[in-house]
Amino acid sequence: MLSAGVLFVSRIAARRASDPARIGRFRVVGVLGAGGMGTVYAAVGERGEQVVVTAVHAGQAADDQFRARFRREVTVLRRVSGPCLVPLLEADPEADIPWLATAYVPGLTLGDHTAVHGPLAGIQLHMFAAGTAGALAAVHAAGVVHRDLKPANVIWPRTGRGCWTSASPTSSTVLRSPAPAC
Repeated sequence: MLSAGVLFVSRIAARRASDPARIGRFRVVGVLGAGGMGTVYAAVGERGEQVVVTAVHAGQAADDQFRARFRREVTVLRRVSGPCLVPLLEADPEADIPWLATAYVPGLTLGDHTAVHGPLAGIQLHMFAAGTAGALAAVHAAGVVHRDLKPANVIWPRTGRGCWTSASPTSSTVLRSPAPAC
């Protein structure tokens, strides 16, 4: 089993007493961030796999309209796959606190990458454009229009090929977890 501490150190905050110890079959090891939809946790599965789990805020979990949107979002994520898209591993939209889990691959968001290293150029730019085109093609082939494409929702993994972090048409949460196929 891999040590979660080694893998998430670059941007993980310690798990707080108020954070769950487990979500589904995943052991929460820390907090990656929070957004309008929920809290984003670094977690480890029973087989040692590194994942990102987004748990919906309790207030939104009590909202029937939000739950309906979340169910639709999970349905969309389950049917969209392709190069440079994060795979949805598991989700429980019916849990007291709904959640979804995606793969984790270390890297910077495109926004963070360009802030540190400057704009993409040459082969990096071409690789990014090809990955984005492949991701868009897969999303569109599933009949989905992504409405939240922005530098904060794109990861530049250590492999050097950019990937989208979410295929969801409604997600505003940064999952920071590109597909390993990228």
